[in-house]
Amino acid sequence: MTKVILTESLLNYRREMADLVRQTVKESFIEGVKSLSLGSEESFPSQADLLLPPRIEVIELSLYHGHIGDPIFFATSDDFGIWNVHVVIKDVKGNLIESGDASQFEDCADYWDYLATVSIPAGTCVRVYVSATDGLWCVGLSSAGTTMP
Repeated sequence: MTKVILTESLLNYRREMADLVRQTVKESFIEGVKSLSLGSEESFPSQADLLLPPRIEVIELSLYHGHIGDPIFFATSDDFGIWNVHVVIKDVKGNLIESGDASQFEDCADYWDYLATVSIPAGTCVRVYVSATDGLWCVGLSSAGTTMP
């Protein structure tokens, strides 16, 4: 994982840009609502139609065999760019096995991987829960299950 040290001015710029995007989305939503008249044939847009959460398109578990260092891959998509992908692995009883943040591929912003840090016995059924957070703090959720070979 590559760590980047942000200067105070770059961090402030990033925060200002996020606030600007939030404000633009909010204003666009309000304008869209004002432009609809109650007597028109257009239907009122649901919130889900206006701002979609991040999507976890794929959770790839084929190389995850319950060994330390086994990778789990994720493909994501979002209109505002995903800032974080968090992984939680639990057994079928809901007991936490491990959790942590996935690492973004350096050459492709939509692909992430997580390397297992805990060894799991063969035959154990697990569920991998994934949350993706975008630049507007919207969260998308997904999960997939597998049994350790």
